[in-house]
Amino acid sequence: MSYDDRRIEVANAAWRVIVREGLDRTSMRAIAQELGSSTGVVTHYFRDKEELILFALERVFENTLEDMKAYDQGRQGIDRLEQMILTALPLEVTDKADWKVWVAFLGYSIGREHLVQEHQKRYAFLRQIISQALADLQTANLIRADLDVTLEANALIALVDGIGTGVIICPEQFSAEQQQYLVRRHINSLLTSS
Repeated sequence: MSYDDRRIEVANAAWRVIVREGLDRTSMRAIAQELGSSTGVVTHYFRDKEELILFALERVFENTLEDMKAYDQGRQGIDRLEQMILTALPLEVTDKADWKVWVAFLGYSIGREHLVQEHQKRYAFLRQIISQALADLQTANLIRADLDVTLEANALIALVDGIGTGVIICPEQFSAEQQQYLVRRHINSLLTSS
């Protein structure tokens, strides 16, 4: 197994511990136990918990982006935007684990400016992708010309964050159908009147 593959294996173990135990109870020892190895093995690949957590978070973010790109294939117009947004949501049980890691890391970042900056980079990247999709829809005359695409991208990101957090805290309030309804309702408010 290559060095990179082993790092991913360690990060996946960390991810499972975070989902099961929470970030505050995630330790290098707990991750080593999850792997069935010693803490020395874990620290060989990651010098500390923070480096490992950042790597695990990056994997969650990359997986979301890969899913967005995969669902983007062959889609156009409003359907493309809708699928981009829906892909980021925890519609399936398996997606909830990613959201638990994301929400845990958000809380862990409070008071740690360098970790807040890591989140800011990811949000800036998402804002750029969504703003471009909205600008393309404006050019195609599919959404209103008076919309500020950056403001609308922020609104869509906030909608996704709110729904995702809601699913983790109150899952009974946010079934997959309800999540889809909320996204479609918001996107419909952007459309040009025909």
